[in-house]
Amino acid sequence: MAHVAMISPLAPVVAAVEGLRRRHPALVRSVAPGVVITPSREWSRAMNPEAVAVLLVAGWTRARRVPLLIPSETYVDRTGRLGLRRARVAVLCDDPAAGAPGVMAAADRGELLSLVAEHAGADVPALELARHVRHLTALLALPLPAPARPLCPAHR
Repeated sequence: MAHVAMISPLAPVVAAVEGLRRRHPALVRSVAPGVVITPSREWSRAMNPEAVAVLLVAGWTRARRVPLLIPSETYVDRTGRLGLRRARVAVLCDDPAAGAPGVMAAADRGELLSLVAEHAGADVPALELARHVRHLTALLALPLPAPARPLCPAHR
């Protein structure tokens, strides 16, 4: 298992996923332990919408950061577990990681979701992803986030 340095912008997302794994192991069975992997012959480039939903929900609700799932850097092993080769994230512009290497900042949630969708491209069917996200939020009884508002002075 690869370890993500605690200074990595992805570290809070990994911590959220691993915390969820301890409390609800069945919900995160589709995500590789530690999230970041070193691809080998057992890994192939692919997306798993269930795992993508776990990363998005855990990342947003626990850390306000979401991984950018770039198809050329997203792998699935023979058991269907998803792993990322590189730690890239999208954050709101008031996040301390905004501006760091591998981090894309967005003015609000809508722009953040657009960045995530743009990077995932057609590899993640939107309706299937939405179904998994709704299922996870219902199981975890997560409240809906507050309405989006611009956070950066440049976007006001």
